[in-house]
Amino acid sequence: MSRWTKKRIDEAFTALVTQHGYEDITVAMIMEKADVSKTTFYRYFRNKADVMDYHYRNLYDEAFENEDCLTLEDLFTLLFRTTREHPEELAMFDTIGYDSYREFIYNYTYRRGKQIIETAWGRPLTEREDFNIAYFCGGGARILEEWACGRYSGMTPEEAGAATAKIIHGRYQVPIIKK
Repeated sequence: MSRWTKKRIDEAFTALVTQHGYEDITVAMIMEKADVSKTTFYRYFRNKADVMDYHYRNLYDEAFENEDCLTLEDLFTLLFRTTREHPEELAMFDTIGYDSYREFIYNYTYRRGKQIIETAWGRPLTEREDFNIAYFCGGGARILEEWACGRYSGMTPEEAGAATAKIIHGRYQVPIIKK
């Protein structure tokens, strides 16, 4: 039951974001569109930002698992391609603050990048290595936003992914090992 309910809430969220934009939707609107009670909504999500995180984490995780992501360049290309293929994401870049889409992108790429590198190296990152990953992901979230909003409209997802991968220091250029 929970998967089905979460899927309904997620689909309602996506439809509402596409129609109204993130800032203009409320939890009440999501509940009404999904046809779920307040109790049911809050059983699964804390707020609309939680639904946003759930939606995009699933979107990116599914793409990551289903695509041929063997290198970080593949992963970056996937991020750029997925952003372009889901126009509702453009509206998400209008969000601001701690629960913003940009913050989600940063957190997602940081966690995923750290996981990929630690798996490949077979050890936890040092504090300096962790700092480097966090710094790169912060800038990467901003570049993804600018690219999605048209600043680098002449670049394909593949070109943007390759350019992003070239920025990374060679020691972080590791193969992606999926468990």
